[in-house]
Amino acid sequence: MTQIFLSCWWLQQLQFIGVGMKRIQVLFLSGLIVGMSSCAKWKKDDDDEKNPYKGMTATQLYDNSQKALKKQQYASASKQLEAIESMYPFSDYTERSQMQLIYAYYENEDYPSAAATAERFIHLYPRAKNVHYAYYMRGLANFQQTRGVFAKVLPLDESWRDPGTQTQAYLDFATLIQKFPESRYKANALQRMVYLRNMFAQRELNISRFYFKRKMYVAAIERSSYLVKNYPQAPSAQQALIIMYKANMALGLKSAAADAMTVYQATYHTNTMSLRS
Repeated sequence: MTQIFLSCWWLQQLQFIGVGMKRIQVLFLSGLIVGMSSCAKWKKDDDDEKNPYKGMTATQLYDNSQKALKKQQYASASKQLEAIESMYPFSDYTERSQMQLIYAYYENEDYPSAAATAERFIHLYPRAKNVHYAYYMRGLANFQQTRGVFAKVLPLDESWRDPGTQTQAYLDFATLIQKFPESRYKANALQRMVYLRNMFAQRELNISRFYFKRKMYVAAIERSSYLVKNYPQAPSAQQALIIMYKANMALGLKSAAADAMTVYQATYHTNTMSLRS
């Protein structure tokens, strides 16, 4: 009987503790929610106080951004165009300001932001009249991202560098040409695609030469074959065929070497094979 009484007593105590813990949890969560709400309000108040464009209308911000663009003050223009998006997301200036923000970022050499803004514009305004400009600028920004400052002033061989976002740039330009064949940016996009194609091909040739010089003939053949298959119109394809011929001969694969020679003769109308270093 005593054991039953003790068991019931412990059960009551445990239930009491459980109810108490639940109350503590409810009070803790309520306090946490109130605290977070207060923090959010304080943060909003702080942001409003720090906003240099507080009190300005969308029209004022847009007009000021246009003046900054004309003066080539691209950083200032970017900030004011950003303010239109954050302060007046549904104004009549939003679409135009986003288009010009792409340009301002690009001219300020903030290429990642230019590419991201162009990408966002394409998704938000897929039927916009000048959306082809966003496609073009996305490619242009990705084209410039990995080139670096010195590429503009020094004659660097970019084929030795990791292509990075330039691979994406090639796809961006191809998408522009496919979707907007009448775009005024098509000619420039095509020129950049040819440049990128030749650079990608030269990079493969550099690697193939590296393997060939170290008598790693199988790897050299694989790289050269990839180049010829994927970039047949690139200038580097001629040297790639020579490597394929010489590497196959070194391995005693005369039939494969003869195939490379046949393609070489048919394409370049010569039997002379001179492998450049």
